[in-house]
Amino acid sequence: MNRMRWFLMAVLLISAAAAEENLVSNPGFEEAGDNGLPLRWGGPSSIYHRDTSVARSGEASLKYRNDDISHYALCPQGVTLEPGRIYALSAWVKTEGVVGEDSGASICLEWWDEDRGYIGGSYPKGVKGDTDWTLIEGVSARIPKEAKHFGLMCYLRKGMTGTAWWDDVALVVAREDPMRSVLVVPNYRGEVADDGPAKAVVRVVLHLTDYADLDPAGLALAWTLRPEGGEAAAHGKQTGLASTAIDLEIPVGDLPHGVYDLEVALVEPSGEVIATEHHRLRRIAAHPPRKVYVDAHNRVIVNGEPFFPLGMYWSSITADELAVYADSPFNCLMPYGRPEAEAMDLCHANDLKVLYSIKDYFHSTKYCPQSIKTEADEHEAVLEKYEAFHDHPALLGWYINDELPLSMLDRLAARQRLMEELDPQHPTWVVLYQVDQVAQYIPTFDVIGTDPYPIPSKPVGMAAEWTRKTRDAVMGARPVWQVPQVFSWANYKKTEAEKNECRPPTFDEMRSMIWQCIAEGANGIVCYSWFDIRRDKVRTFDETWPLVKRIAAEVAGVIPALLSIEETPEVACEAGDWLSWTVKQRGDTTYLIAVNADREPHEAILR
Repeated sequence: MNRMRWFLMAVLLISAAAAEENLVSNPGFEEAGDNGLPLRWGGPSSIYHRDTSVARSGEASLKYRNDDISHYALCPQGVTLEPGRIYALSAWVKTEGVVGEDSGASICLEWWDEDRGYIGGSYPKGVKGDTDWTLIEGVSARIPKEAKHFGLMCYLRKGMTGTAWWDDVALVVAREDPMRSVLVVPNYRGEVADDGPAKAVVRVVLHLTDYADLDPAGLALAWTLRPEGGEAAAHGKQTGLASTAIDLEIPVGDLPHGVYDLEVALVEPSGEVIATEHHRLRRIAAHPPRKVYVDAHNRVIVNGEPFFPLGMYWSSITADELAVYADSPFNCLMPYGRPEAEAMDLCHANDLKVLYSIKDYFHSTKYCPQSIKTEADEHEAVLEKYEAFHDHPALLGWYINDELPLSMLDRLAARQRLMEELDPQHPTWVVLYQVDQVAQYIPTFDVIGTDPYPIPSKPVGMAAEWTRKTRDAVMGARPVWQVPQVFSWANYKKTEAEKNECRPPTFDEMRSMIWQCIAEGANGIVCYSWFDIRRDKVRTFDETWPLVKRIAAEVAGVIPALLSIEETPEVACEAGDWLSWTVKQRGDTTYLIAVNADREPHEAILR
């Protein structure tokens, strides 16, 4: 059986360039303009020019040549886009000697407001080194209504040098898949035991903005349950959909034990299937005793008690640094350095939980150990760490992906299934910067996080926006452990000029971002990063650490309320999008958490 049957297949349906008008003028650079540039393309002619000696198709391409790391220039073209639409961008790119820390030669699409203020963009990963013609592709978010100006750019990422060519650039209208679905019950690993739940619930959301000819009332949702390798065991259909958000209830309590594929299809009146998605169910007799797992309320349960992860990213663990860290409200850490037994014991002795990183164990990826060259090597490396630490009392979970691309979906989902089979005792955690693609990654994690780092160049409200997007992508049915910024981007810049443009976030900014995440539904906070605040040259560790500890103490002080599942009173709110808020109830106390995610003061009414 095709293993992709086990994946949630939530994708964007991209209209083919042949079927949609290419919005790029002179996309193959065949027409010559002034100063050696292609017609209708901009940029400095000292770096970019039309090249008739190299082409993927036709007679010309766009060439970039630059050896000065301080030069950062784009080759732009203004385009006309329609707010409310999604766009697919693509180009063929060839490189020669492209070097630098970033991803290389690529394209991007950006949009600005009436005053040319930046709003957003789409930035596909590029290529570097020596490569033949490679297709670079990306899909934009839905263009916001306030966007008035738009630009498509060919460019090399900042801090990179070398030679690159572009050809056959395309920008076309795309269409979102008309259906997205998430298995919301059960919310953890698709597990259904004899004691429940009796019904699985698949939350289906129809996205018909790009399908004017589809009316929900005329559509149907059909579902089929198939045991692994077998024929249909049960099926059903819901017709006359009353809305674009439907909870599809599917009886599962009487199913024989085993693994099942749950197929959900959106069907037209003619019987034509418009879209299909798949979910994995495991029908088991009972849950074994588990050290760490996710409950039905998206709380992580550790040794039988609810736990709110409050931690930081680390590199390697040393006894001296851990002693400083342990004298704080933080209760966990995520060390990139893959600690050995002595360090794990030290964490346990300090009552600290560890999110153990095996995220680099994918051959041919940037940080993969050189000893791992095949999938068999990957499996052996994962198994070694599992055998070493799955019984260790400090282990909170496995960190299995740090921003790896969607092109690796098959491998990432296979890694998730491997961890489910190896270790029913601990969940997995994944962190992405690809906030608009979280839904596609659902088959690859138990717990998700995204990492908004806006300071100093973007709005501080990015923390709330990304948390909200992440929560909505999983439809509130997976834990969200967010990664807010406490570091300065200067630590990652190469030139003094670039470093001088950066600064660490202020106390108020850090506090706002962390509470924004919580107010928007985060079930855990893991700040980035301990090692960055220790090496900051602008604000010393001794200055930053008390500020971070102070915020952590605020959060730790209300963790019992954050973990509470008691019914909350109804609260009405009159405020704009600048406000992030939530309500919690614990005993006789009602907790209202409200955060202004804007830099300007505002008034809100909550009653």
